[in-house]
Amino acid sequence: MLHYPGKPQEHTPKERTMRKAHVIGIILLVLMGMIAALYYYVSRPYSSSEIRISTNPWVGFTPLIYAQEKGWLDDTPFRFLWLVDLTDNSRLYARGFTQGFTATQYEWLQFPHKSRIKPVFLIDRSNGADAVLSNRTVEELRNSTGTVKVYLERGSMNEDFFDAFVEEYRLTSVRFRQIDASQKNIGMMEMADDPVIIISYAPYVSELITKGYRSVASTRTMKRFHVVDALFVEEEIIDAHTQEFAHLKQLFALGVEQLRKNPREYYETVRGYLEGQSYEEFMASAAEIEWVYDKSPPEVMMYLHAQQVKTDRLLP
Repeated sequence: MLHYPGKPQEHTPKERTMRKAHVIGIILLVLMGMIAALYYYVSRPYSSSEIRISTNPWVGFTPLIYAQEKGWLDDTPFRFLWLVDLTDNSRLYARGFTQGFTATQYEWLQFPHKSRIKPVFLIDRSNGADAVLSNRTVEELRNSTGTVKVYLERGSMNEDFFDAFVEEYRLTSVRFRQIDASQKNIGMMEMADDPVIIISYAPYVSELITKGYRSVASTRTMKRFHVVDALFVEEEIIDAHTQEFAHLKQLFALGVEQLRKNPREYYETVRGYLEGQSYEEFMASAAEIEWVYDKSPPEVMMYLHAQQVKTDRLLP
């Protein structure tokens, strides 16, 4: 067949099939390269000089914010990733983006390979800062005939808190429907007409109370539910950086000391992370935790050991 200048060249069905296969092959090679690169990034052995730790604006973790804002961490290997959702800790860690995280023992219990992760120092014990809120009293909830919606963050201690609340307050006969929601969205919830329950914590509790929700239970009123916050880190990272973690604990203690000495200055330093909490609300939240980083109370250790939390790597 003769081909004339300017006339598009026609391809036989066989040529078109071969060309299509060639294009598909190139696309597959590119995709395989991208997947291989991603796999290498996620699964690569830890070699960076940085120690990346995920955390959130819980009142007990604000000394780390203070240290960061004051530049105390600049000459350390620690870099903090500030999150909202508690469940993001596990997602980031599982993908190799972090080597540690701040969390309660309940988040740690849900990690698939938790034996590799240990608390390097305890932080606080919640004494009212975690709360069950509702637009009904406990008695009204107990007498509900319809289904009560429960807004909480699944995959976190919120689920354990709710289960303990239902058992301790004798609400097992009530029909509940759990709705997974981030704390950011929970904090923006307007007052509902139908009966609802919200599981939340400072700083989001303050915002919900201003909208009319009331606290019907908290970690101060619960008798058999105890929440302990700690810094959890891969054990091999603790081994390689024991002195650095000891220094971080000292900086954390300095932050708490500053909170006690000059609370207004401390609040102004960390307020950008507090989801709009006022000074008065923040101080009320701070009064609802007990600092345990410097004493490891026997009853706290008893709670942790009962839940199989290994404490052999805690710094003195």
